[in-house]
Amino acid sequence: MNMRLYLFLLGRIALLNAAVLGLPLGCALYWGEDTVLAFAGPLAVTLVLGLLLKTAGKQHKKQLGVAEGAWYLLSIWFLLGLIGMMPYVWTGMLTPADAFFESVSAYTTTGISLLAAGQAEAHSLLFWHSLMEWMGGLNFIIMLVTVVPQVSGCFGVTLSAHQSIAFSPMISRMRNAALQTGKIYAGITIISALLYLAAGMNVFEAINQAMTTASTSGGTTSLDFAGYDNSFLEIAAMVSMILASCNFLLIWRALSRRELRSIFSDTELRTFLAIVGAVSALIVFHLWRSGVYDFWQSLRYGTFAVVSFLSTTGYASAQFSLWPGFDRYVLFLLVFAGGCIGSATGGLRIMRIIVLFRMAAREMRRTLHPQMVVSLKIDGVSVSMKIISRVLSFFFLYMGVFFFSMLVISLSGIPLLQSMGVAAGCLSSVGSTAELYGLASYASLPVWTKLYCTFVMILGRIEIFSFLIVLQTIAARFHSKW
Repeated sequence: MNMRLYLFLLGRIALLNAAVLGLPLGCALYWGEDTVLAFAGPLAVTLVLGLLLKTAGKQHKKQLGVAEGAWYLLSIWFLLGLIGMMPYVWTGMLTPADAFFESVSAYTTTGISLLAAGQAEAHSLLFWHSLMEWMGGLNFIIMLVTVVPQVSGCFGVTLSAHQSIAFSPMISRMRNAALQTGKIYAGITIISALLYLAAGMNVFEAINQAMTTASTSGGTTSLDFAGYDNSFLEIAAMVSMILASCNFLLIWRALSRRELRSIFSDTELRTFLAIVGAVSALIVFHLWRSGVYDFWQSLRYGTFAVVSFLSTTGYASAQFSLWPGFDRYVLFLLVFAGGCIGSATGGLRIMRIIVLFRMAAREMRRTLHPQMVVSLKIDGVSVSMKIISRVLSFFFLYMGVFFFSMLVISLSGIPLLQSMGVAAGCLSSVGSTAELYGLASYASLPVWTKLYCTFVMILGRIEIFSFLIVLQTIAARFHSKW
């Protein structure tokens, strides 16, 4: 394993986040808040740590291997969690375990907060939480187009075949791919902020809300849409969430080639929009027929809920726990689907679901006609058996982790439906999933449950395969010693 490159990359991430800590520090100084030391101290610690790691990684190789990539994907989230927790521990607002949970939840864009309403009233702390979520989304997007293709394989092969983008473990090409997706991510954030401003938010609220929307994080520290009761804000949020759920590489290709029409010819995006339309119609009709709302309220709240949960953002414009069981279960299923591949959304992603359904249809045709040769194609591109087997493996692992986590979390004493919501929410990065079944706060959960939930959040973000590779390298090292 190339430790020098591994340490060098971790050092760069630490230095980047040290610079980012300067932003809430500036907010604290500008507003004259008592959180200056809470950001100055962590900034100094992170800066020193980053310099030490980068120095230790000097004279590294220029190519990232699978083992280093897997270790890096796993380590980076723990490193970010430790960096993000420091301001909360410094102020004494949260215990170290709760602060780590809060930080990992933000960076993985899960959006769960243990802070009581109004507890983090300081502008600098609110900004820091939104900034962690935004940086977490950016980090995931960059990893998705740089390191993840080397580790899980499925993403890289599918995207490169579908969008003619070359993936390489070489550092120079990694920088180029990261820059492309980063520009799209920043652009969507700016568009979102402008939409929120136009809908009536002030500048500070619009910036914070845009960061949580672009990262599809949402969360309890975000705007209370139900409290505002503003349909224009909800429309702005829905447009932003749909944009944030699109494939960023697809948008980049369309803009660079000036072929905007090609975006809507993409099978994955059309499937995503079709799901939004079909499921929205289903929930709107059921809410109206059940007498929960009148038709226009059903249209407003039902459509917002579908976009919110399918994009894995998790915003709430109504009290979903009071909705009929049918509607809550449909929203729960949407959490597993997620948005398009190449976005910051969680879940299985639409591309994988398309592959699963088309593979099932192909097998049905082969059962009826055993001698028929049927290839699986998406947008005219043949999908190899290697990709299909990866998708099947990931689906099996994903559902296995979900059911296992549901049982583990139920040991904390909460009802099984709530533990199901917690497990799905942590794995798919939708923290408000448990609210569908009445769990309003995670603060009352035992410490061990919170720590396990942080592990599940990280596991969902590293695509599970990375963790298995890390376990394999550890086992191989022990085997070689014995």
